[in-house]
Amino acid sequence: MDGGATRRLLGPRGALSELILLGLLLAHALMAYTVASAAAGAGLTPRVVVSGSMEPAFKRGDLLLFRKMSDGRSDPIRAGDIVLYEPAYGDIPVVHRVIKVHERREEGGGADILTKGDANGVDDSAAFMYGDEPCQQRHHVMAKAVGYLPNAGWFSIAVEEKGPVVRTVVVGALSLGLLVNALY
Repeated sequence: MDGGATRRLLGPRGALSELILLGLLLAHALMAYTVASAAAGAGLTPRVVVSGSMEPAFKRGDLLLFRKMSDGRSDPIRAGDIVLYEPAYGDIPVVHRVIKVHERREEGGGADILTKGDANGVDDSAAFMYGDEPCQQRHHVMAKAVGYLPNAGWFSIAVEEKGPVVRTVVVGALSLGLLVNALY
């Protein structure tokens, strides 16, 4: 031997172990794909909380699951609901709590919806005015929250904020793991 690192052969047991590990990894990937497909088929949309405006109920990094809104009669919006809505200005949807709903009896019906982040000192009427209207209308609301997973969105935030660095670290860690596994 030359004193350097030597590579051992896996042998039948090692090869079988590696094949089982590979099969488990593929099975996990398939399960994740199946869950994501089922969620999309059920009309669920995941969104990561990216600010502290909804604390203490939801913290930055929590993953909220939203159900897309159907017509107003079968899926009404009520005070206390967490909604995902399209702001008047900007293209990033906002996640806030409905604090007031005013059903309009005249002018073809509809509803005026006032929202607020739990941690915010003021409601959204000043920040997200729709022309002369301080409230959102029913059609601005894209989805209503039906569940959440605490801290499940941190990887998404890390990729969004430090994309190339995070991808490099993940690929490097996986490569190092494969190299260590092959050598020992």
